Amino acid sequence: METVKLNQDRLFSEHWHRVCDVRPRLADDVSIIRHVYRGRASWVLQRRATGEFHRLDSNAFALIDQLDGHTSVREVWERVLVERDKSAPTQDEWIALLASLQSAELLQVDQRVSPQQLFERRHERRSRERRARRLNPLFLRFALHDPDAWLTRLKPLADALFSRTALVLWLILVLAGMIALLIGGANLASTLTAGDFPSPRTALLMLLLYPPLKLLHELGHALAIKRCGGEVHEIGLALMVLVPLPYVDASASAAFPNKYDRMLVAAAGIGFELAFAALGALLFAGSSGLFAEIGLALLLVGGVSTLLVNGNPLLRFDGYYLLADFLEIPNLGMRSRRAVLTRLRAWLSGDADQTEPSSDNAEQRWLLGYGVASAIYRTGLMLWIAWWLSERLPLFGVALAVYAITTSIIVPLCRGIRAVARDPSLHASRPVLLISGIPMLIGALLLWMPLPHSNVTRGVVWLPDEAIIRAESECEITVASVSPGQQVSVGQALFDCVDPELSPRVRELMALEDELDARLAGFALDDSSERSRLESERVVNQAALADMRHRIDAGSRVAAFDGLFDAPGTAALEGRALVRGDIAGYVVPSSLRTVRVAIAERVAGELDIGLRRVEVRVGSEKQGPTVHRTSIVARTPRASRDVPSAALSTAGGGEHRADPQGDGRQVMEPVIDIELAWPSDAGPAPIGAHVDVRFVHTPTPLGTRLIDVLRRAFDERTRV
Repeated sequence: METVKLNQDRLFSEHWHRVCDVRPRLADDVSIIRHVYRGRASWVLQRRATGEFHRLDSNAFALIDQLDGHTSVREVWERVLVERDKSAPTQDEWIALLASLQSAELLQVDQRVSPQQLFERRHERRSRERRARRLNPLFLRFALHDPDAWLTRLKPLADALFSRTALVLWLILVLAGMIALLIGGANLASTLTAGDFPSPRTALLMLLLYPPLKLLHELGHALAIKRCGGEVHEIGLALMVLVPLPYVDASASAAFPNKYDRMLVAAAGIGFELAFAALGALLFAGSSGLFAEIGLALLLVGGVSTLLVNGNPLLRFDGYYLLADFLEIPNLGMRSRRAVLTRLRAWLSGDADQTEPSSDNAEQRWLLGYGVASAIYRTGLMLWIAWWLSERLPLFGVALAVYAITTSIIVPLCRGIRAVARDPSLHASRPVLLISGIPMLIGALLLWMPLPHSNVTRGVVWLPDEAIIRAESECEITVASVSPGQQVSVGQALFDCVDPELSPRVRELMALEDELDARLAGFALDDSSERSRLESERVVNQAALADMRHRIDAGSRVAAFDGLFDAPGTAALEGRALVRGDIAGYVVPSSLRTVRVAIAERVAGELDIGLRRVEVRVGSEKQGPTVHRTSIVARTPRASRDVPSAALSTAGGGEHRADPQGDGRQVMEPVIDIELAWPSDAGPAPIGAHVDVRFVHTPTPLGTRLIDVLRRAFDERTRV
């Protein structure tokens, strides 16, 4: 519903002869409602037969109010010209006003209109509405039913739900839910950040609860309209990003003269969902098992999704209408775009800012701020949805991304170029310089000018490989010379880890060697073939015996550094059974450290192209964080889904998503393991602590990096 305003421009129009003798009047079923916005009166015209609304300011309504079917358009304009003098509308403005009212079917020019023409107009109007509903692939609507009759019977329920008593109870419920969230915030945070969230059962509950909650949301709008005396004649099904949702036509609230009634209708659905979100918070905090999961699903569906979508004023949903009525700025979205374009045109041309004469400074600030913020947010949201869908439905996601870029960037750009070409005030030297210079500057920044380029990730303070004592084979710790927490020196014996089967095997091989020696001594010198076979068997036996003795000797582990001995798990070492590769213990030196970093395989190629330096930021309690240069000591040649420490995955506060089926050291995407040298001037740091690592590359244009990111993303989406 557009607010029509009249401004002064050229007085006469070349099209005046076409309408000057017409004698229109408002249709018989048009009702007129007076609204007040920011102290200024406006008039809303509603035709009951079509459901169309049209908003006029006082100047425009003063003209329309004189149309009685007997007075011509010329007579009205000449009369107003005498009364208002310089503030009178121009002929073009008068024609535009009449055309907008005629297109909304609010005027009657000839009372002798046949029923066939009326039905044809109605059919044409409904066809236009159906086409308009299918233009947006993210939000398709299909009308199903006229609910006004049974909603009228629910009027007592509406009066009770939107009473002061109900408001107090709602506030108590929401406050109790917020308190429950504050008390159980740690539990909620751990649940949401768990690697297996959402569980299949939680996802199923959210999917099952979403439609009925949205149905209650729409029922809230309908009951609020009934509470305020309006009518609801359409209920149907909407497809929002392919998700089926119910909806009701709440446009009747636009005619309510009291802004608080309009705000009540806009806020009703949000209020219903927040009430169920509060119930979910209480259920999640006070129960366990299935009931806790139901509470979590209610909290997420009724709270988070409502506040991010329906309650977000930057999207044209409930929050938008609530904000527009609160600010008393009708047509907030359209007027904000117009205000931004007007300000941009004034800046380009160097002329005075041609703001709406009825707008105050505060309203102009709201219009400009909302216009910029909503455009950026809507475009970013549509691109994000396209990105999200491309992972699940590649073809549809790519098509949606093309649609978003076309409608949000290419189409406005073409319209802007056409507007510039048609506007004589933008053909002077200053506008041409700005219009051509700014794109050239942006193009230079994107495609030519090198910009700083770096990647920041999170690493973990780790030990050099020599400090980690691993089991070389299956063994059992038989003798522990030191205890965990004890200081040791280089070469000091730590423990003996012996395979229990090695000693019997050694004795068996020694006995076999004695047997072979005895047999060799009993053969004659001339039996060369048998003697050669026994000597070969003796050599093999001696090699096996030497290997067994080496493995026994290797079980005696000594410290490679001076430091603190520690063992994972338990302090009791003797009797522990280890398998090959298990960590038996650590010798933590006082200062010797390394930094382990896991880089996703998809971006690891940047390390081989133009890497200038590597920096690590180490925190200090006394001096605060300090930045030190370091270097790459080693890196794995192939990607793996294992990281050296759980601290590098989300299970331990890292960046890489942990595999819910693993122990924290398995991640969901392949990574490259990189070891960095510890800066000599950084001082000691606790093992397992997080540090920030920065890989600084050769400066490259932003456009080149953007193309590379999109290429990698497309490869990931299309990879089978």
